[in-house]
Amino acid sequence: MIKFLPFENDGISGMKAFENDAELGYCTFTLSGYDMKFEEMHCDDDIIIEGLARAAMNYAANKNAYIAKADKALMCAAFKRLGFEGDDIMTVEIPEALTTGCSCSHSKPF
Repeated sequence: MIKFLPFENDGISGMKAFENDAELGYCTFTLSGYDMKFEEMHCDDDIIIEGLARAAMNYAANKNAYIAKADKALMCAAFKRLGFEGDDIMTVEIPEALTTGCSCSHSKPF
């Protein structure tokens, strides 16, 4: 089972993905008022990236963030599926991103 665990270090928040004891990837982000901004994304698997982004945005929403931002350099298919749009800085409303359907191929229980 894959789990996503938050961490904080010197004002930078982050989320790590693990399968059993193996780290699959991580992302870091900053929180400022109603905004959160992805700073780094380190993972090679598109589905894990989507999971990291969703977990990070949920964590940020619980800290009162409403808008997620990311530099265009971080853009990938997962961010596009989550609804990020823009030119140099891509943005999405966190509630909108979190209510989009999961793109993974696992069968749904409902």
